[in-house]
Amino acid sequence: MNADALTHTLDEFLGEAAGAVVIEDGAVMFDLAQAKYSISGEHNKCLLHLWSAERNTVRRVLDAEVKSGTLRLAVQRLGQAQPTKIEICRERDRRSPTAKRAARVAYEARLKRALERHFPGFAISHLTTRVDLEKSFGPIYARGLLRQGQTAFALLGVNASETQSSIDAALTFGILWLDVSRESSAGKFLVEGLVLFVPAGSSSLVRERMANLNRAAAKWRLFEFDERHDSVIEMDCTDRGNIATRLVHTTNETMALERFDESITRIQTILQNCEVAVLSR
Repeated sequence: MNADALTHTLDEFLGEAAGAVVIEDGAVMFDLAQAKYSISGEHNKCLLHLWSAERNTVRRVLDAEVKSGTLRLAVQRLGQAQPTKIEICRERDRRSPTAKRAARVAYEARLKRALERHFPGFAISHLTTRVDLEKSFGPIYARGLLRQGQTAFALLGVNASETQSSIDAALTFGILWLDVSRESSAGKFLVEGLVLFVPAGSSSLVRERMANLNRAAAKWRLFEFDERHDSVIEMDCTDRGNIATRLVHTTNETMALERFDESITRIQTILQNCEVAVLSR
């Protein structure tokens, strides 16, 4: 495909994919619900520019294919000769099986590195995302054990490219994994509780649920793991106060009505019984 054809393909696909996610190297790099993009076809090169508050990326597009709601791109990083792959999926759960598998394998490696750094005295064992239908575990959650001497914690994590419903359900599967871990380790060592990892900024519902669990039954620890910055923050589930506040400018209804007076009058001549309400500036 030439640069014009590539530009047209990207323009057409992205124009109808406002909530798409951009996946590179198995990880979600951009969520187009918050990020922005531009496409350039000048000088016989198709360039895709993606940017958000967190990162800024430019890729030269070499080839493109649309299949099952996913745009697959062969791209070249600036200054590098070897092409790589990018997938742009209209919806997270419509990623190809290959992309899902790659994201989960990449997450498993990142989680292991984070655990080694933040739990230096613990040994990590049995970390896996393999399917275990007998015990109701699919490939979405990474599961394992953190062991130190004769004590251990059941470990479960979910990556940022999964759906919010899967993230919200992580505590349920974490409790199941805790039960399985205690059963398999009975008489060998004590599994004290659960260590749960969810993506950054997604823990609100899980935190509320964990705050109501029985502290005498197990130790419950919740962490937010930012895969992009490789940072881990432990969440305080006992802090349930409403401390997230923001200030906004008040709306001057008189000025808004004056500014749109001509349009309001035109609508009222068509719909005489309509009501006028100022929603924002």
